[in-house]
Amino acid sequence: MFRVPIFVAWLAIVVLVTIRRPFFGSLVILVHYVLRDVLVAETYWWFRHNSNFELLYLATVVGVLTTRGGRLGEFMPSGPVDWGVLGFLFVLVAAALVNGVVVVGHKYIDLYFKAMVLYFLLSRLADTPRRVTTVALCLVFATGYLAYVAWRKYRTGELTIARPYWFSSFHEFGLQIIITLPLAGALVLARFRPYVRVLLFALIPLFVLMALRSYSRSAYLGAGLGVAMLLWHYRRHWYLAFAAAPLVVYAVLHQPARVSARLESIWTHKTAEGSVDTSIEMRLEQMRTAMNVLSSHPVLGIGPRQFFQQYDQYANPEDFGQHEWTYTMHSVPLLILCEEGILGFAVYYGLIVFGAIRAARLAVRRSRDVPGLETVGIVGVGALMGYLAYLAYSLTQPTMWTINIYGTVALVEAARRVVVAHFREAAEERETVPSAAPGWAPSQPTTQVLFP
Repeated sequence: MFRVPIFVAWLAIVVLVTIRRPFFGSLVILVHYVLRDVLVAETYWWFRHNSNFELLYLATVVGVLTTRGGRLGEFMPSGPVDWGVLGFLFVLVAAALVNGVVVVGHKYIDLYFKAMVLYFLLSRLADTPRRVTTVALCLVFATGYLAYVAWRKYRTGELTIARPYWFSSFHEFGLQIIITLPLAGALVLARFRPYVRVLLFALIPLFVLMALRSYSRSAYLGAGLGVAMLLWHYRRHWYLAFAAAPLVVYAVLHQPARVSARLESIWTHKTAEGSVDTSIEMRLEQMRTAMNVLSSHPVLGIGPRQFFQQYDQYANPEDFGQHEWTYTMHSVPLLILCEEGILGFAVYYGLIVFGAIRAARLAVRRSRDVPGLETVGIVGVGALMGYLAYLAYSLTQPTMWTINIYGTVALVEAARRVVVAHFREAAEERETVPSAAPGWAPSQPTTQVLFP
């Protein structure tokens, strides 16, 4: 009864604090996106039917303008990831305009625009090692709370698929788990208090357990890559890999038969109940349709969301006549190629993906053995591994508008910027230290020998 008024009061406090401290607002936006389903359920859907995110964005932008008015230049694009995130928005709009798709009010363009704004806010406002670490921990523990809620409801039988609430998408929940799993595992190596490290370590098997019980085969793929990357990350800390291996193995083996049946359905084409699973056949049909789209619109594609809208125009007659329904391309690379063309694919994977790899590599290499920057490098590589786990997940799912994805990319870029700023400031300090001016020095005493 009092949840909505309490949340309204919370929003008012957040807005007031954000105007003075915009970093707080950007962090709240990210956490609220992670806990969106929790907020919807706990406020009796009031949160979903009001423009709460727009209010938080507005307050954060106002805070930036009032507190950083003289430093707005730092928000200008300056690297591959920046140009990739901004450029993909331009490609989205261009693809829509060329194909006659309405831009204003388009759901996916709106979501991506919000993701882009959050990316620039987080990557600039998380400008100290402490802030970078704060964002990483908030992201991990917010997702950890979702995993706990899902585990509790699955264990009691309230839900038969692991997810926080009955209306939560199990694919999106699986995405949130696998994109955070490597970050949580990487942070175990940071110099936190022992109880924090133990808690982070305990989240690894919980995330694996919930990823498998989400019954999302895409999450299985992402979780597998995430665990493999963590084993590589622990290569110099073999004792952690040795301690984590039994927990992860237990989480994998301690699964109901439905998990194995879900995985085996890839080649058996049978569900756990014994009925026909047509998901693989549908994906093959989507790929054939994608080839038809690519051959006719290679450069800018057919526009956002148009693969679903115009599916019957490009599907082979025998395919569409057999099923008589439309699909969204269940593969992000193919979806981008179909809807934004080769140009969109080049911007997304050539700038965002490889730019993030380059940024994380720089952050790790230059922060190594530098006091105060070790955790920043760990956050950078952990966030990158989470993004790579998403890329594996995205091979069989169309999810690319979830804003958590770009919050993770922002964390990679923030780590790079903090490390670069540290060395730049150190170089400037060395240049401004006055050197000792040469002065007159008394001559050394000498001995004179006089001869008559």
